[in-house]
Amino acid sequence: MARKKEADFFELLKEEMKYASNLSKSLKELLSNFKNDGYNGDLKECLENIHKIEHQGDEVQSKIVYELNCAFITPIDREDIFTIAENIDKASNEIEDVAFRFWMFDIKRLREDIVGFVELICKCCDKAEEILSELPNYKKSKSLFDLIKEMYSFEHQGDEIYRNAVRKLFVGEQNPVEIQKWRELYHNLENCFDSCREIAASVERAAIKNS
Repeated sequence: MARKKEADFFELLKEEMKYASNLSKSLKELLSNFKNDGYNGDLKECLENIHKIEHQGDEVQSKIVYELNCAFITPIDREDIFTIAENIDKASNEIEDVAFRFWMFDIKRLREDIVGFVELICKCCDKAEEILSELPNYKKSKSLFDLIKEMYSFEHQGDEIYRNAVRKLFVGEQNPVEIQKWRELYHNLENCFDSCREIAASVERAAIKNS
């Protein structure tokens, strides 16, 4: 009987990350539909589409776990593949959580800071895609660690955006309910930066350990 073809784990990780990146772009599109009096369109329908994308990413992660259990050999340690996949899943979950906060908190008007947050989340996801595309060449790559450093730089930028936004919120906002909503939302947005950084960090650890 023919032997089952081994899974391409690098390609599966890239596929899972693609869904996370698509989520970031969907979040950006969601924000573009906010007007002065609230969301212009069917917010629940938009969120349902975002949830579908997140679920597609979950399916890829489940496939990675299944294939890890079946594989005889893997290109890097199993635990490294699992950790990277898990961190991608965390990033997807964080982005989806942010999107649903706009409905849960009944957000009517966006604060100016939000644009900078989401633009950087998209950049982080795009950078994670670049990192995972370069991962198969980890032993000889001349750019992998530079890409990882760029991700760390993005995460530092995110910390600065977060600190400035929170200070501006407490200095300028008088409504305690709005302060509570946006403080939590800013924290959720910062989690997106952190989760993308963890993707890069887990790739870095895997590349060093397996070289």
